[in-house]
Amino acid sequence: MNKKKSSIKNKKEITNRGYLDRNNTVERRGNPRKRLLIVCEGQETEPNYFNNLYKNLNRGHLYIQVKGEGRVTLSLVERAIELRNEDGEYNEVWCVFDRDFKSENKNQQNFNAAIALALRENIRLAISNDAFELWYLLHYEYYISETHRDNLSQKLEERLGKKYNKNLDLYEKYLKQRQQTAIKNAENLWKDISSDTTKAIYFDKQHPEKFPEITDQLIHELTRQHNINPSTTVYSLVQRLIYLSENDQTSICSEI
Repeated sequence: MNKKKSSIKNKKEITNRGYLDRNNTVERRGNPRKRLLIVCEGQETEPNYFNNLYKNLNRGHLYIQVKGEGRVTLSLVERAIELRNEDGEYNEVWCVFDRDFKSENKNQQNFNAAIALALRENIRLAISNDAFELWYLLHYEYYISETHRDNLSQKLEERLGKKYNKNLDLYEKYLKQRQQTAIKNAENLWKDISSDTTKAIYFDKQHPEKFPEITDQLIHELTRQHNINPSTTVYSLVQRLIYLSENDQTSICSEI
């Protein structure tokens, strides 16, 4: 890159950062909007999806920051805790990652440890098994067959009628009008594998800020569920964002 282009790029980055900093400052001056941090495993697919979803919501009641960290499971949850502690003012923090099973690098062990750590730290979880693309596919069908992520991409291509790649912007053209179908399908999929211990988890879009008492049994049950293929709790985060964008948190608080 020549010096002129590099200068322009740096200027844009500084300008964008300045906007975010100013926006952040406004939030810290008492704006009643809920502040959510969404920390994603992927650096393209998930951030693109949530940023495009956010553009379609009422941002007068909700402010979100989406970070694609390029980390997985346990290290991602640890990073989310760091970001939360550095900021200190997020109302909720969510982690978005997949159960991409591999036998090497303590993959299974780290996946289970990530769930336990998140629960104890009150980090909400939007986990997909086996991949985030399951959430996309649920916009088109109630999919209940155990499958690998490669097959999910293939089925998604059949639905889209085009080749799928992770940096595609699907929200406006393909997903937006099917959003409620996806929520219903994903919710039913999760209900089918829920136990009495966990049946209330991930369904309270109005008051999900705190988990119930974190017990070993709760951790065990949720870990078991997140290890079932297929499953996803991305719908819970999407429902939460829609709910917060449609409801004035100030008036809700004053009513309580």
